Amino acid sequence: MNTNKKNIDLSVICDDHWDVVFDHLRLGFWELSIATGILRSTRSFKENFGYPPDGVLNYESVLGLILPEDLDHVQDEIELTVTREKNSYDVLYRIRRPDGKIRWIKADGILSQQDGESLKLIGTTLDVTDLKPS
Repeated sequence: MNTNKKNIDLSVICDDHWDVVFDHLRLGFWELSIATGILRSTRSFKENFGYPPDGVLNYESVLGLILPEDLDHVQDEIELTVTREKNSYDVLYRIRRPDGKIRWIKADGILSQQDGESLKLIGTTLDVTDLKPS
């Protein structure tokens, strides 16, 4: 292997490696279009919510999994972030997965708007149930 090469292009393998790392950590990534409400997410995100990697999970589905007693707080935090009253979205809430199990989710996000793109909320989710005291 020639390590003297100054420009080594790792972009070809980086995406696949990141998928492996994030899957191992169970760290899910998501992107929510503010204008359309369309949610894009990684397979780790879907698995955090109890969906298979090829399952269809939209924004309304995610909200429907959040326990009613936590939902208002989650929606308030999203609204405060979208209106820029807060710099970021950071919330801990419970969900009921399709298999009936209650899990704790830690979600973080920030607003993003790159040139020519619509406003998006992007972030991560992590199932922290095993870290919560019983």
